[in-house]
Amino acid sequence: MLYTEAKRYLLAKLKAAGLKSKPYTTQKSLEKSLESHIGAVIFERESYARNGSKKRFRDEEGAKHKRRRIFDRDVTFVVTIGDYTDEAVESMLEQFVSSLDAGFLVDGNFVPVVVEGADWVDKDDSILKAQVAVQVSITFRGGIYRDTDFGPLSRVELTGLDKKTGKENTDVD
Repeated sequence: MLYTEAKRYLLAKLKAAGLKSKPYTTQKSLEKSLESHIGAVIFERESYARNGSKKRFRDEEGAKHKRRRIFDRDVTFVVTIGDYTDEAVESMLEQFVSSLDAGFLVDGNFVPVVVEGADWVDKDDSILKAQVAVQVSITFRGGIYRDTDFGPLSRVELTGLDKKTGKENTDVD
């Protein structure tokens, strides 16, 4: 669900930053656009790396579980903002970036949001009809998890040890 939730999150933040038109979600539709005031959220890449970290947690009923992070999963999108003037683009960019949270929950797991950088393009350097545009790379650092339960304890017998000798103390009741 990371891809879906991340895309939905960015589209909502872009609209909240002042985009008046419908944001594009594919490179092909963005290239065909004839608008100058433009916004887009386009998938760029996804990467995986093995991870073996474990965390213990309790569910709503109080039962203990172990969550293993099997893979780190990074999903990167490029957000494009274009308009008639530098000031309009920069204003929308600042509103957009300042509205981004440090992260959000996806399926109960916290996913950090990382702004990696921005590239400014002029109308002569771009296929877009906008006079000025900026492209911001944003990565969501999630993971793929496997939850396991702790085995039930069937029989536990406590015995005492003598501190001096380290042998079993037979006087324990």
